[in-house]
Amino acid sequence: MGWDAVVAAIDTGDLELVAGRVLRLDERARREVATALPGYLAVARKRAEARRQAREIRRQQVTEAAWREHVRAAARAGRTVSAHERWQRGTPWNPPWTPAADESWAAPMLVAGAAAIGGVAAVVAWLNRRDLQDRWDEYGGDTTSAVLERVLSARPPSWQAEFAVRAAVKLRPVSRRSAVTTSPVSGLVLAMLRRSGATPPEHDPLVVAWAAHSPSVASLRTDPLLDHLLPRLFEAEGVGAALRHGRGSGRAGAGGGWLTALTALDREGGIDRDVLLDGCLRRFLRGGHAADLRFFVRLHDLLAPTRDEVRERHRDYLRLLPAAPGAVAETALKQVRRLGEADSAEVTEALRALLARGERKLLTAGLTWLDEFAAADPDADLDPLAAALGEAFGCESGDVQGRAVRVAVKHAGRFTGAGAQALREAVAVLPQGVGETLAELFGERTGPDARDGGGFVPVSLPEPPRVPDLPPPVMSAADLNVRPVVTRWEVAEAWLAGVVRLHGQDRDGLAARLSEVPHAAGPPPGPWTEVAQWAEEIARAIVNGFSGAVPAGRPGAVPAGTGTGGSERWSGWERSRLPEIGEVAGPQLFLLRRLAEVHDGIVAGTLPPYLLAEPTEGTGHVDAGRLVERVAGYERDGVEPMPADLAQALLRVPRTVAPDVVVRAGRLTSAAGQALALRLRGGQPEPRAEITWVRLLVEGSGAGVADGDDRGMSLSVEGSGSGAGVVDGDDCGVRVSGGGSGSGAGVAYRDDRGMRLPVERAGSGAVAAYRDDREPIQGGVHALVPRLLGAEPTGVAMVDELMTGAVVRGRRGAGGCMHWWPYLMPSHREVVAAHLVPYLLERWRPDRVEPRLAEALVSGGGVAGEAVALVQAYFVADRSWSGDPRERARAVVGMAARRDLDGEQVGRQLALLVRRAGLRTGPVFETLEGAAGLGAHREVWGIMTGFLTAYLPGPGERSHTRHTQALTFALRAARWAGARGAVGCVAEIARRRASNNFVREARRLHTYLT
Repeated sequence: MGWDAVVAAIDTGDLELVAGRVLRLDERARREVATALPGYLAVARKRAEARRQAREIRRQQVTEAAWREHVRAAARAGRTVSAHERWQRGTPWNPPWTPAADESWAAPMLVAGAAAIGGVAAVVAWLNRRDLQDRWDEYGGDTTSAVLERVLSARPPSWQAEFAVRAAVKLRPVSRRSAVTTSPVSGLVLAMLRRSGATPPEHDPLVVAWAAHSPSVASLRTDPLLDHLLPRLFEAEGVGAALRHGRGSGRAGAGGGWLTALTALDREGGIDRDVLLDGCLRRFLRGGHAADLRFFVRLHDLLAPTRDEVRERHRDYLRLLPAAPGAVAETALKQVRRLGEADSAEVTEALRALLARGERKLLTAGLTWLDEFAAADPDADLDPLAAALGEAFGCESGDVQGRAVRVAVKHAGRFTGAGAQALREAVAVLPQGVGETLAELFGERTGPDARDGGGFVPVSLPEPPRVPDLPPPVMSAADLNVRPVVTRWEVAEAWLAGVVRLHGQDRDGLAARLSEVPHAAGPPPGPWTEVAQWAEEIARAIVNGFSGAVPAGRPGAVPAGTGTGGSERWSGWERSRLPEIGEVAGPQLFLLRRLAEVHDGIVAGTLPPYLLAEPTEGTGHVDAGRLVERVAGYERDGVEPMPADLAQALLRVPRTVAPDVVVRAGRLTSAAGQALALRLRGGQPEPRAEITWVRLLVEGSGAGVADGDDRGMSLSVEGSGSGAGVVDGDDCGVRVSGGGSGSGAGVAYRDDRGMRLPVERAGSGAVAAYRDDREPIQGGVHALVPRLLGAEPTGVAMVDELMTGAVVRGRRGAGGCMHWWPYLMPSHREVVAAHLVPYLLERWRPDRVEPRLAEALVSGGGVAGEAVALVQAYFVADRSWSGDPRERARAVVGMAARRDLDGEQVGRQLALLVRRAGLRTGPVFETLEGAAGLGAHREVWGIMTGFLTAYLPGPGERSHTRHTQALTFALRAARWAGARGAVGCVAEIARRRASNNFVREARRLHTYLT
């Protein structure tokens, strides 16, 4: 038994079998295995992947047969099968996926190396190989660690101790953004430290690993690492993040968890209580992210320090008040107030720290303490607190401002000299009505209002962003990627154009290049909805040398095979592999049609010598002169253009064309040439987008079945009861037509192609959409329904499909190529944006709109209307993708630099997103301030006028703090831009007789504007 037996065990994926076989080898055989293992890594990976693919193919065949049988059974029963049934989990046609043991390769290789390699350093290096660590958990991380521990325990004790220390030092910190908190080898390291009794090294990632494994009371009580690592728990970087991720934090009173274990041992006397309390305070004083300190705050509160313990640490608690995160400062303040033994100097120090903070809760506590302190000691000098009290005047909360003013008025006689001067200067930050009260006591208001944008220095707008150049065209097989990189549109376009060009110039070289990556065993079942699937079948057709005829009128049809691929020829033809309209998004379907006709041209032997639509500019455009030359070349050679390629070429024509190019195009004689000439003469369609906000509710009796979306947000809702209703398109796309008397009638929006979109279903009625921007928000899940209107038909069916009617969210998603869409229609950014809109609110799903799409719209051409404004607005308001306001402002500033920004429309869309999509005003104003700092200060005021019009409370709505904050920011923006002229909604509020902060801010803004 030697290397071959070990290989056979590795291929089974059975860790115990691998360990047993290697451990039974003699020393010489183990050295042979250790030498051979590195070279076998790639082989093991390929073999495991081949087994997985073979199993997946068998699974697909079984599930497809089960699905077809389900459809036939439903048809026999007279029932229509809904599309969503195909993806119901736990059914014979969609069973749960359980990986087989022999699909694992990394874990068996880890075990084999740990058992065979001799030196300590070499074993540590083997276990820390990145290609193995990345797959540590594929078998089950705990199982792998347990087998490795058994293997290593066969070594001598001194070897084990050295290994434990060396492996501990090798542990690496884990990024805060990582979903895991520790290195995968950490469990093994901790086990070996406990087993060997070695002294743990001082290494922060080791402490993080110890913290990330949640203990029980019993296990922590007997843990030999406790005395060594517990003090480091409060000092090591990364511990807070590990504990807040849930595995390690636990909850008091719950089984397991650090909080339960530590507090239990504290009660038993098994841990020095001073270690815990002093550790918490040291951690607080070190600072850090508030979330990372949350565990230590909870531990401190559970320890409930006594008055004597607080007295010993009194100065440390005071030191936390000025700058510690809010939760920590609250804990410190609670202990200081509970002790009640601070002298006047300490109270003054503490109050100055609290009143300088921005948190409402701490400010309120500080003002309460100041009031009590002044009342308890009539002789106390309050002048040192005047400046801090004045800082509280600047709080955005009207309640805190009012409380601060009341404290100042109540004790006005106690402020003299410098104290009164400090309050006099601070009066300027208060709203007019509140400030007047203090001005009478301390003197006139002086200085500018800090909220009015004082100190802003305007700068010029930057140059429009430069579009990167395209990669050079593929002219030889050696320059061609073996498969397209679908995450980069320009590389994928170059691949497609290169395949077509080389198919006519160097077919053998092309086939050899594409064969460098092995093909899957056969084409995937069902419609091919992804670019990668079509690219794979294009490569397969070229490598296998297919030729023949594709049935007329069947784009995307593929040969139906009886074998599993390879060199076998397929006979007969299956139905089209292109998805139906509505299965995928419109631009994705158009993209798939382009690949499908290339595939068909290869199989039928009718592929043209080059593509018409190969882009020449980084925006996705095709130079008009080059396109005329390409079409003329087709006419000379008698080549018939492929329909989707021609449509794509027309969509890529730039908006501005030189007159001589238009003349040359007029000389073209073919149908394609005439279509191009018409386009160059100004025949560009100009659709406008209209976006309707709808609510998706399915309630009441007779509930229908929602198709396509696993969240229940569907693209059609069918009523199963009597009287199903339909929502037909009128001018605004929201008219509801009755559907009989049955309750819970299903409703759906239908466009002129019969595509259905949901509006709402609620009991016996339906509400199609919001009719007014300031209409109060309703319950339910909100969605966006865009329509494209007003475009004259071009006569090119594929173009017209993209440019007119309702925009449908594909039931199978966007296909992972959404980043390609702006470059499919570079002269029609409003159309692109309209197709993005249905996915805009799906921020945590794979088919989500990314910020780079908003930036791509900047460099596009054509009208920038409601849809473009909505996409731009979303990334202004969404802080999740970037914490830098200027980064979030980049797309809006780019539009402004190109003089294409419709500020009022962007502001309107921002207001609707805040009202209906749960986005916050804080990030909006941060981003707009960033945009103003980049030179778009005039455009920011335009955005704010649109925002206020749609956001300020309408009839029947109550104002709240965020409305007041919007008016405050709007005044700053107006001053930056030097704006003049009344805003109607602001003027109406300013005329009200109320005197709350909301009305006062409206008056300030209106006064400035007029």
